[in-house]
Amino acid sequence: MSNIRWLVLVCLMLALGSLQEPSTPQAGTPQNETAPSAGQKSDSGAKTSEVDQLLLALYDINWFNNIRPLNLTREQIDRLLKTHENAYKQLEEQIQQEAKELRNRKDEILRVREDTSRGKSVPKEFLETMRRLEQDALQKRRSLRTQLINSVSSELKPYFTPEQMEYMVKRSKEVLDSAGIDTSQLKEEQLFALFVENVFLAERAPILLKEWRTKNLP
Repeated sequence: MSNIRWLVLVCLMLALGSLQEPSTPQAGTPQNETAPSAGQKSDSGAKTSEVDQLLLALYDINWFNNIRPLNLTREQIDRLLKTHENAYKQLEEQIQQEAKELRNRKDEILRVREDTSRGKSVPKEFLETMRRLEQDALQKRRSLRTQLINSVSSELKPYFTPEQMEYMVKRSKEVLDSAGIDTSQLKEEQLFALFVENVFLAERAPILLKEWRTKNLP
């Protein structure tokens, strides 16, 4: 994928989903020296959780606002859910393959870890190998993601009305134009694919699609 395409993708992501879905707080978050008793949260932990929920609500508002004009039908939502599931299943397979490659080097990694904890320098060969594995993994993910975006866009297109297609293309163009991105060279298929990636293929999309279906399509 060309550099300009990646730039467009990033800009659209920021605009269509400008508020990233916050990650779940992880264990090991700094707390007060005196640990809270069982079943209680520290004040800082409670505040962090509250902020995370508010950020998540803002993300959802932005997402719902993007699909509202589409007036999706039940059939279309069912198709979107199935397509999302299949796409993420392929992504998960790629992640599992990466994990397998890492596990194959378990002994080497743990050995280097032990050596560095004793003050030894990290072997050059080890650094080069880890860097190569990381670069290979990133390249494979990018390639797979591009492939999925193109295939999913082609698969979904027949299920939308001309009016829905017009809105999604227009919405993507509006967002890019407001970000100062030249859209004159972008085709409608590309603008549609950008909408698909950043709205329908968003990680949180299935949860929000189901909520929308329950509340708006009784």
